[in-house]
Amino acid sequence: MSQWENGGAPDVSLLPAIADKLGVTVDALFGREGGEVRDMSETFLGWLHSLPESERLTRITRLLWESALYGVSESLVSRIKIDYPDTCEFDMPKQDAVLMRTVFGTHSGYILGVGAEDFSFMGVFPEPEGGYERYLLDDEKYRELFAVLAMPGTLEALRYFCRSGESYFVPSVVARDTGLSVEEAERVLEALNGVLGQMVRQEFTLPEGPVNAYAFMDDGSLVAFLLFARWLMQANHTYLIANILREQSLNYKEADREKA
Repeated sequence: MSQWENGGAPDVSLLPAIADKLGVTVDALFGREGGEVRDMSETFLGWLHSLPESERLTRITRLLWESALYGVSESLVSRIKIDYPDTCEFDMPKQDAVLMRTVFGTHSGYILGVGAEDFSFMGVFPEPEGGYERYLLDDEKYRELFAVLAMPGTLEALRYFCRSGESYFVPSVVARDTGLSVEEAERVLEALNGVLGQMVRQEFTLPEGPVNAYAFMDDGSLVAFLLFARWLMQANHTYLIANILREQSLNYKEADREKA
């Protein structure tokens, strides 16, 4: 750029990199028409539609991971090599495998999730004006939900909902497939009906008498909730932090050797 400012021109091979950095075309650098900033929404949708449908969600997740990485500190990324890992889990001594957690925090919010080739998910939480607090429920509402989750048989029922693929559940079938008694299944379904907005109770009249059936409209939130609960409960092994600390440790060791 200094060459340009002093009457010369930069190396021609650098022009594409300069244009990319500024978000314009090479023509724009020379004042030619057609050098306007690209519409990123159209660019993104064009890229997305070029992918097979089966790959789109995975690629979007990786794009979020990479975008957040550079958003935290571009200078840091240029100094430390941070790869997208092959697996989302790694083994820990004397405990269950833990998720390769991703945590990006900035002054404007958070991106939390897991980034890896075999499995990934990301949650984006921009901080609203006035903070997150106004969008949280009262503590008693959360206690009501957690009390139902702590009931014996509730988690078995939730896992059953996730894997069954059905929309309607009756206590006798839930009991048969989960190992609960019919009475336990009735109690769990009724309790979940009171706290889950996706569940609705309906009464049907059969020859043997009235039967309660519970419609569960699965929108994917249940699986997301259980995955994030695991993410939240495990030890804070965060991939980004682990790489930074490892790099810093190597730098300290190298500095100590030079002093010696």
